[in-house]
Amino acid sequence: MQIDHRRHMVEAPPPKRQKDELQGGDAAGMATVLFQVKKAVAGAAVAFEMELPAAGTVKDLIEALAAKESCSVQLITVVSRGKPLKDADVKLSELSTLAGGAGGTVAVVYIVRKPPEEGNPAGRSASSASATSTQAGAGRASRTSQPGRRIILMLRHGQCCHEGERDELKELTPHGHKQAEDTACFISKLFAMGKLPAKRALLHSTSRRARETAAKLPIHIQDLDVWNADLLRETDPTEKPFRAEEVFNRLFAAPEAGDSDALIIVAHNNIILYMLMRAAGVPIERAAQAWMLFHLRHASITRIDVFSTGDKKVVSIGSAAHVADTAVTWKNVTGADMSAWKGGGPERHKFGGRMLVLVRQAAGLESVTAQQIQSVTDHVKSLSGYMMSGKAVVACTSDGQPTANMIASKFKTVPQLLPDSICEEPEAAFLQFFSVPGSSRDTVIIVAEDVPLLYMLLRSLGM
Repeated sequence: MQIDHRRHMVEAPPPKRQKDELQGGDAAGMATVLFQVKKAVAGAAVAFEMELPAAGTVKDLIEALAAKESCSVQLITVVSRGKPLKDADVKLSELSTLAGGAGGTVAVVYIVRKPPEEGNPAGRSASSASATSTQAGAGRASRTSQPGRRIILMLRHGQCCHEGERDELKELTPHGHKQAEDTACFISKLFAMGKLPAKRALLHSTSRRARETAAKLPIHIQDLDVWNADLLRETDPTEKPFRAEEVFNRLFAAPEAGDSDALIIVAHNNIILYMLMRAAGVPIERAAQAWMLFHLRHASITRIDVFSTGDKKVVSIGSAAHVADTAVTWKNVTGADMSAWKGGGPERHKFGGRMLVLVRQAAGLESVTAQQIQSVTDHVKSLSGYMMSGKAVVACTSDGQPTANMIASKFKTVPQLLPDSICEEPEAAFLQFFSVPGSSRDTVIIVAEDVPLLYMLLRSLGM
């Protein structure tokens, strides 16, 4: 089933008001502010005007737009001068002053996050499984007291060829098929082990490379409700932010209390990273830029949990350890795939500059098993075969020393022990390691706890 997300809305703008009318007021002498309003509609915009008392607040503006749309104020997001209007108590007169336009005219754009509609695949993709639940009413009532959770697994498609050419030429390479197969098997095991909710759905882009990647999943995962959506096709969020935002609002809506389900999304690098940024709380205007600072490997998994409270939690970003090292790639092939003529290996080149590998150390050594340390060590070492330099500097906190010792032994070096203060003041480590390398390429591996690693990650994004 293909989603038709085209919606049309035609509204003739009212006649232009004269400047003295704009500055004038009612019988009480209250001035008004004229808003030039645009509404995002499937990537387009519908313009109209709205006049409100200057003594009003942003809350009044949002309520007026909600009344116009016949929806809750919680479903309205208003952007002015590139920034969302989050402070509901700001006076409309202040917006007029900041706008500096003739007659105090203020340009705003708003987005309506419509609730999921029954029968709409994009809106009900993950909830379709829960909608068909056969549990008794009494059992359902008892579940509603529990918080709901939706686990969203966003998969980048496998490697394709004919990059830059028309969509139907972009078939998966043999390595792309292997990546998709490995990922499907891995997710199937997660379901079998009870790591993911039993209720599940698959939503994929209609692009050929995404369709071929998604086709592997139902082979290994039974009872998988499958949908497709044009909205998930690749896009540049800097050029089409409303389209990207519409995808985010539809797919990351909070599930109902008591529900637990999984949604697998097969899409593209740009749109996945935009949704990641938005789920992490990055504002629209920054998410449209910040996604360019990430890079996802083919068939990698980015997991985000969405709770019925509206909270969102980023669990993993671009996880691809389940894909065989011999098949890992991150760039599509320009033109036809010639790997078979070159010995069968994938075409890939190590990154230049400094590669930083951040290894999370679980709090408390007793919680880390020897098997976990060995698995992490083997994976990090494998990256030196195709992605990063084989020469590495290893640094760690005191709790991360056992893991760092084993990793360092693989690179024939000794780990640098970071001071204990690094957990409270990680800026020093950032300044030391997130810098231009002395050579054309080197690698720094940092083993530490959540706080310093997340600080350095966000700091590198300019946040």
